[in-house]
Amino acid sequence: MTARGFVNLRDVGGLPLVDGGVTAHGVLYRGDAPYPGDSVLPELEAWPPRTVIDLRGDTERDRFAYGWPAETVIHHMPLFDSAAPGARPADLPSLYSRMLHYNETRAGEILALVAEPEGPVLVHCTAGKDRTGVLVAVLLLAAGVEPDAVVDDYVRSEEALLDLIDRWLEVGIRTRQSPPLAEQFLRAPADAIAPIVEQLTSAPGGPAQWMLDRGANPVHLDMWRAQVRGVVSPILGISEGGTQ
Repeated sequence: MTARGFVNLRDVGGLPLVDGGVTAHGVLYRGDAPYPGDSVLPELEAWPPRTVIDLRGDTERDRFAYGWPAETVIHHMPLFDSAAPGARPADLPSLYSRMLHYNETRAGEILALVAEPEGPVLVHCTAGKDRTGVLVAVLLLAAGVEPDAVVDDYVRSEEALLDLIDRWLEVGIRTRQSPPLAEQFLRAPADAIAPIVEQLTSAPGGPAQWMLDRGANPVHLDMWRAQVRGVVSPILGISEGGTQ
């Protein structure tokens, strides 16, 4: 069997923060889905992740269940089934806007999952572009990442999309007879995620307040921002340190 593994996985460390500095490595990973038979270990300093947030719907997830090691905690949080590959409408900005609105009430739940500094968190869907892209944008902006850097990080997924199609053929998600994917699936343009970034940055009080207004716990927000900056929250009694 040909060795295989993730094709759209990355650590979002190294992104510039609005108040100076960059995001820490080993805190937040984003990616496509793993599949049974994957044998290539990601080239990341810390693996496997301590926490996995799986945004796929039940059908996507159950058909190709992946066996994570026992120490990895899995949270299944279907974000928006209409964003699954092959089911998306033509207009990505509209899809992302609906996705954000649909999940506003879960902001606090999501933030609570990433707040505890116990190891890397992996957020993934099937492609690692749409559902993952929206949630990661929210988390990065709430942590104080430069808006342009959030857009640039989203655009990076376009480099992997053709490889994703080959991967899906290999694992059996798609066949040569499957209907062609919409053109929008094969792209990750800046103007798709930019309206989400603009909506969050222009909200009263900014992205962090946007999350607080939707039920996020301010303690969790402080802990998350501290992690992304490479420091441990003062609430936990440690003032600095970082993952390089």
